Amino acid sequence: MGAGDAIRIGIDTGGTFTDVVLHGPAGRVARKVPSTPEHPADGFLAAVQEVGGLPAEARLHHGTTVGTNAVLTRRGARLVLVTTAGFEDLPWIGRGNRDDLHALAPSRNPPLIGDGMSVGVDERIDARGEILRAPGRATLAQVRAAVAERDPEAIALCLLHAVRNDENERALRAALQSLGVPVHASAALSADPREFERMTTVMLDAFVSPTLRAYVAALLEGLGGAPLTIMRSDGGRMAPSEVERAPVRTLLSGPAGGVAAARSLTARLGVERALSFDVGGTSTDVAWIEGDDVPVRPSLRVGPFEAGVPSVGLETVGAGGGSEVTLDTGGALRVGPASAGADPGPACYGRGGPFTLTDAWLLTGRVPAALLGGDFALNKGAAREAAKPLAAASKSSVAALCEGVVRVAASTTARALRAASVARGKDPRDAALIAFGGAGPVLAAETAALLGMQTVLVPPDPGTFAAWGTLLAPLRADVSRVVASERGLASVARTLQTEVRRTLEREGARRVALRVELDARYAGQAFEVTLPYERRWQSEFHGRHAARYGFASADRPVEAVRLRVRGEGWETVDADAGVRVLARPRFTTRRLTRPKRGPARLMRADLAPGRRVVGPVRIEERTGTTFVPPDWFAGGLDDGTLRMEPRR
Repeated sequence: MGAGDAIRIGIDTGGTFTDVVLHGPAGRVARKVPSTPEHPADGFLAAVQEVGGLPAEARLHHGTTVGTNAVLTRRGARLVLVTTAGFEDLPWIGRGNRDDLHALAPSRNPPLIGDGMSVGVDERIDARGEILRAPGRATLAQVRAAVAERDPEAIALCLLHAVRNDENERALRAALQSLGVPVHASAALSADPREFERMTTVMLDAFVSPTLRAYVAALLEGLGGAPLTIMRSDGGRMAPSEVERAPVRTLLSGPAGGVAAARSLTARLGVERALSFDVGGTSTDVAWIEGDDVPVRPSLRVGPFEAGVPSVGLETVGAGGGSEVTLDTGGALRVGPASAGADPGPACYGRGGPFTLTDAWLLTGRVPAALLGGDFALNKGAAREAAKPLAAASKSSVAALCEGVVRVAASTTARALRAASVARGKDPRDAALIAFGGAGPVLAAETAALLGMQTVLVPPDPGTFAAWGTLLAPLRADVSRVVASERGLASVARTLQTEVRRTLEREGARRVALRVELDARYAGQAFEVTLPYERRWQSEFHGRHAARYGFASADRPVEAVRLRVRGEGWETVDADAGVRVLARPRFTTRRLTRPKRGPARLMRADLAPGRRVVGPVRIEERTGTTFVPPDWFAGGLDDGTLRMEPRR
C-alpha cells in the first residue's frame, strides 16, 4: 500500500454476503455481513460499521452487482430509444444469432424497451461522416415532443454512423436534456461502427442509469463525503462522476475485484499461468491469467445482452454455494442455476429455504456447523429434512445424495474452467487454480482434479478476496476512435493518450501508465483482432490472427479499424510491488486425527508456513472454509497462502 493512503476500505456486494476489508497501519480486518438485496446501500453501510466505522482519513473502494441485477431482473429504467428514421425496429430485428442451434422453434430475447418506445429522427450521416441531413429546429422540437409523450425515465441516442461524426447526436442530446431525465449518446460511449452493437450498448447504459445514480447518491450521502471509487468491469476503478456518465462500465464490477486480486497474487508468488475461481452464493466466475496482467475483452455480456465496453475475460456458470438442488425430468441431479440467495437462503439457514449445495457440504462435513467464526450458526437438521424428499425421489440415501450433489457441482464449475482455458487453446494442467469467494475453497480441489490441475492456491481470508481486490486495482480509463485509414494513426494515438491521462489525473492519479491498442482485420472480414499499436503492427497482426483463428494470409491486405488507449493510474507515486515468496517451499507433513465421521478439522491460523497436512481435512477461518479431499496435501506458504496439491 502507498504510504500516502493510510487507511483504505474495500467492499464487495454479493448476492448472499457483503464483504469488507479494512487495511491500515494496524493491519487488515476482514468481515462479512448479510447482503440487503432490496436496499443494497444498507448492506454497504452496515459493512463499514462492521469494521469499526469510517475513519476521517479513509478511502473507500467498491465492487457492486447493482447494475448487473437490474439487467438480469429487467428492473431498470422505462427507456426511449431515439435513432435514425427507418431504424426504429433494429432492437427487435437484432442479429441472426441463435442461442440454441438445434431448437425447432428458436426464441429471441426481447429488447430492453417496450413496443412503441422507439422514435425515428429525420437525419442522415454517410459512412465517411459527411452530414447529408442535419436535424433542424423543427425536427428537434418534434422529436422532443414525441419522446416526452412516452414519459421516459432515461433516453438512449443511437444514430447511424455517429462514430464517424457525432454532431447530430450532440444536437439531439442538447435538445432532449431539458426533459430532466438522463440522456445517453452512443458515440460518446462506444466507438463501434456496427449500429446494432452500439445501440445495445447505449440502451444498457441508459437502462441502468437511474438505478445506479440513485445507488451511488445513497452511498455518498451515507459516507458523508468520504472519497469513494467504484470498480469498473475491466478490473480498474473510477470516480462516482464517471459512473454517472457511463454506468454500463460497472456491469461486471463485482467479479472484477476478484480478478484484480488474483492477478496481484500470481505476481507475488511468481505464478506464470492461473485460473481465478470465484465461487459465491449464486455463481462461479472464472478468468485465465497469464503473466501479471488482467485479461481484458473489448466487450462484456450480462445475460443475453452485450455491451461494447471493456471487461475482464470472465466465464460464468450459475452454480454457487446457494444454488438449489433439483432433479430433472430424467431424474438426474442438477445444481443451479436458481439460487436461494440471502433470504431465505439455504435450508440450513433455518428460514424455510430449499436444499442447496451448502446444505450438502454441511451434511458431508465439508463446512462447519457455524460460519463467520461461529457467529452464523447452521441448522443441520433443517438441511437433512430438506434433503429427504430429493433422496426419496432419486432412490438414494441422504448421504449418497449429498456426495452426488458435490460431484455434480464440481462438474458444473469445471465447465467454466474449460471455457476459460481449453476453449481458448490454453492447457489448464499447466496453471494454478486460485480459489476464493465464500464457496471457492470448498469446491476447488475436487474441481481441479477433473481437469488434471496440480496446484490450488487459497489466499488468506478467501471469502473477502474480491473486496481485497478493490484495494489493489488501479484507476482506469479508456477511449477509442474509429479510423478511416493507416494515415494519421500516430496523431490520433497521441490525442487519445492525452485525453486518457487527463481523465485519470482529474480522478486523482499521480502516476499513470498508458497502453495503445489497435483493432485490425483482413480486408473483407467482419470482425477484428486486437493487438498493441506499434510501428510494425501489420507483421504482429498476422501472428495474432493465426493464434486466434488458426491461419494467416501474409499477402492479404490488412486494414486498421479502431484505435484504443487504456490507462492505469495510482493515487500514490510508489508502487505496491508486494513480496515474492517461494511457490514450493520445503514442507514437513503431518496427519491429523479424524473423527469417526467426516474430515479432520484444523484452524487455518494453526497451519504454520512450511507445514502441511493430508486430507480429508476441513480448514476453517472466519471468512471461508477450505476442504482438502483424501489424497491431497494442504500446506502454508510464507505469505499466508494455502497451497493444495494431489499426492503423487
